[in-house]
Amino acid sequence: MEAMKTAAKHIAKDIEDIEVDDIFKRTPLYVNFVSKRKNHVGIPQPACIGCGNCCGGCNTGAKNTLNMNYLPDAKSHNAEIYTQVEVKYIMRDDTQDAWIVHYVPHIQQAFKTRDLIVRANKIILAAGALGSTNILMQSRDYGGLHLSRKLGENFTTNGDTLNISYNGEKKIRPAGVELKNLKEGKAPGPAIVSVIDMRGLPKEHFEEGLVLEDGTPPSSADAPYKFLVSWIEKGEDTTPGENDWREKVRHWSGKGWKNTLCFLSMSHDKSDGTLVLDDKSGRVMVEYKNVGHEGNFEKVRKAARMATHGLKGFFIPNPYWHGLVSRIRDKKGIVTVHPLGGCGMADSGKNGVVNHAGQVFKGDTDELLPNLYVVDGAIVPRSLGVNPTMTISVLAERCLSKMAEESGWNIDYRTFKKIDPTSVMVKPGIRFTERMHGNLDFEKESFPCEFLLTVETNNVKRFLEDTRHVAKIYGTVTCKGLSRSHLTISNGHFQLFAESENHVNTREMIYRMVLSSSEGKLFYFDGVKSVHKDSAFELGVGDTTTLAIHIHEGDEPSGKVIAKGKLEIKLSDFRKQLKTMEVFNTRSKLERIKWNAKFGKFFAGVLWDVYGPLATAKNIFNPDAPPREKRQLQLGDAQPEVTQLLTQDEYELLLTRYQGGTKGPLLLVHGTGVSSSIYALDTIDKNFIEFLVEQQYDVWNLDWRASVILPGCRQQWTCDEVGQYDYPLAVDYVLKKTGKPDLQVFVHCAGGITFFTSLLQGQLQGKVRSIICSQTGPCLVAGKFNSFKSAVKLPSFLHGVGVDGMAAFSDNSDDWIKKVTIPFFEGVANVTTAFKEHCDNPVCHRITFIYHLLWNHKNLNALTHDTLHESFGYCSSTVFRHFAKSVNKGHLVTFKGEDKYMPGANTKERVMDPEYKKQMTYLDIPTMFCSGLDNKCWDPETSKASMEACQEANPNQYYERLLIPNYAHLDIFMGKDAFTEVFPRFMPFLDKYAYTDIVGDILTPVQNSTFF
Repeated sequence: MEAMKTAAKHIAKDIEDIEVDDIFKRTPLYVNFVSKRKNHVGIPQPACIGCGNCCGGCNTGAKNTLNMNYLPDAKSHNAEIYTQVEVKYIMRDDTQDAWIVHYVPHIQQAFKTRDLIVRANKIILAAGALGSTNILMQSRDYGGLHLSRKLGENFTTNGDTLNISYNGEKKIRPAGVELKNLKEGKAPGPAIVSVIDMRGLPKEHFEEGLVLEDGTPPSSADAPYKFLVSWIEKGEDTTPGENDWREKVRHWSGKGWKNTLCFLSMSHDKSDGTLVLDDKSGRVMVEYKNVGHEGNFEKVRKAARMATHGLKGFFIPNPYWHGLVSRIRDKKGIVTVHPLGGCGMADSGKNGVVNHAGQVFKGDTDELLPNLYVVDGAIVPRSLGVNPTMTISVLAERCLSKMAEESGWNIDYRTFKKIDPTSVMVKPGIRFTERMHGNLDFEKESFPCEFLLTVETNNVKRFLEDTRHVAKIYGTVTCKGLSRSHLTISNGHFQLFAESENHVNTREMIYRMVLSSSEGKLFYFDGVKSVHKDSAFELGVGDTTTLAIHIHEGDEPSGKVIAKGKLEIKLSDFRKQLKTMEVFNTRSKLERIKWNAKFGKFFAGVLWDVYGPLATAKNIFNPDAPPREKRQLQLGDAQPEVTQLLTQDEYELLLTRYQGGTKGPLLLVHGTGVSSSIYALDTIDKNFIEFLVEQQYDVWNLDWRASVILPGCRQQWTCDEVGQYDYPLAVDYVLKKTGKPDLQVFVHCAGGITFFTSLLQGQLQGKVRSIICSQTGPCLVAGKFNSFKSAVKLPSFLHGVGVDGMAAFSDNSDDWIKKVTIPFFEGVANVTTAFKEHCDNPVCHRITFIYHLLWNHKNLNALTHDTLHESFGYCSSTVFRHFAKSVNKGHLVTFKGEDKYMPGANTKERVMDPEYKKQMTYLDIPTMFCSGLDNKCWDPETSKASMEACQEANPNQYYERLLIPNYAHLDIFMGKDAFTEVFPRFMPFLDKYAYTDIVGDILTPVQNSTFF
């Protein structure tokens, strides 16, 4: 304000018969400077703190914008207020004396947005000069409204422009300050506090008047504004030769920026602009020839330069007209913050768009469209030469007063109905959008039917805790049998996995809503999706989730049923649906992510881990840390399809299919203490699944009972039981679904041990076409540390003292006993590994204690190493006891130690033993045994011994051994460069036995000339 007064004094000197007090004034502000527990409409309102961010949106609530007065007043009088929607156009339905409003929601981007409709008796447009004009233009073009040809004309910039005084003598505080950086006594104050009012000067017409105001840009514009005025724009020195050295010191020290003042000016242009509708974008564009060349802008420039001279600063004229911005755009431009016009007020449609009460003319006549009003800056037909807020407010109040008078309503201006405090209590909510397709069967004909709806609750905590799980629905239903256009949903009622009242062990997803057609008809939609508890289910392209629906006449379920049908959700739509999940009304990103994860787990269970955007494994190293946002896998059309299976001994399995092509099918089997995620890591550039899909394989990724994402991992079971129950079920399911007689298998570590157990039980005879076994096999040679643990029977000892298993990490909420073991595990890891492999990750240390080091650290990127807790988890002691017995024997034995699988394998007479020969015929399958040369968990001799045993027993079969240098155990999948250094080495063997072509009923293997 001090600087503005100095500038005003300098200007007043050059104007005859004018004193500074005649032109320098404080601006009347609609800002609250006294804290109020409740304002006149019941909203708590703090005092202004002077942060200067007014024009970027008041962050404290001190500014008296619509959310502090008109909107809460409307809410307290039962108005329904909707945000994140855009009105496109309106139509007239004279048959029902109603208006139809077409609008689109802006709450999700995964699905293409459709128009929704709402019907109303009265329509009041108040979207601003650009918005209201746009709506009427689209209503003219798409809604068939007959409007005045003056629509879009008389647009004015209100003579607005910006000019800048840089590096003057007065310290100014030129821009807004973020609240966290605001210091006492350093606040810039409100955006505009004073004005140099040069309207009504002697001997001047009112249209020659102008005002200069002290504009304060918001903190968000601070950096570009500072850079622009300090280093880009070369301002004009208004006091050349005066204090040049001080000006240079201020400039180079950065203090010149602190002495910068922005002049926001209003004046009178010719109001000769036109708004036109751009058909492609749907936006209005401004056409205004020679606007910046009009005399008012030159007069404003001279006044701003004179003010800058008074401050002894450098004058920078509007950068959009004279400076860098105009050069970059190759176009001169002006800046206006007060656009007016487009729906100008006049005495008839021949001269304007609305009358004195904001009522819209019908065409170029003085006839009015019924109950259609415009009540904002669009109706102002000329420039005002000053801030237009008060003028617009008065016009709007008058228009509504006239409307009330005409409608016979009485407005009590003397009292205010304060808003109900409970209506403004904000809690975290969640919404998601769903699309389903199907058919509706009418009495004589069937029609395709589809809905695109959004489910939303404004209290996600209550939604999850309430056993009914109720939310609201809005969106559209499309069915030509009901309407020629989309039907809009209203009164939507949704329940997610509510306990069924009519069926035992069943949960239901309930969809009930009223459908409104553009023809004015109403229908009642009643849909139920039944999900049986504890039953296997599928979600994918082949077997979809089904919604049974009934359509009733009218808006009640008691109406006559006119159609029945089913809708189904496609996998591609389900994936999009998960992407639309949005938590709102949260105070932080952490809170948003946590609620998203909680809802996702409830909504999709284990499916959330496959499809969801967050890493929300049950094993979280820091329970208070937010879930990590995952990279979206590059799978093309091979999106995951998840199937749950239940074994005969009641263990849950998961099969995830990635149908990348016709090769295969290929079954992937992980080890113990991990899950199928080792093949689908998002922390590396390309994982094994992505690689195989790229190679056109039909991949089936199995989570068997050892998977850390399944409850079975914490129970006690043996390799014998896995071989008997898990693999026969999974293999048979894949063969049934694909129609193939056999499949290819890629097994790793414990997955290999248990799979060979199943083979040697005779469970899979004739069903396996080829095998790649990573790190293990039917013969087992443990690494030195693991051999020691087996020899001293450590697993049995731990089981005897009550240790039923171990997790791969101890999270930061563990008790003190677990925490004191962390240094122990670190010590063991450091003693048993080379110095170059030492790290500071306690998860890595614990993994090393349990399994020995599973990778060369140089092969892992930082993200993979930091998130090991996402991939690893619990492993029961029973399976380790079984491993130990087999290691001590040198080959697979039963949990009881019986030598049933490879009887007599350690004797020289084995090749003559008929029982041994019979057992080994089960392994008469093309097999690659591979080992990382640096493997410390299983000695690479494992692959050699396994291959030699198979070759000896089945000399006519093809076996090979692959050694991978510079890799150890799991880094062959988790390594950052595995997709270039390891995965391609599997392909010749895989392709050699991959089926891709079908001749008659005979599957033909692909021949490949490249072999290891």
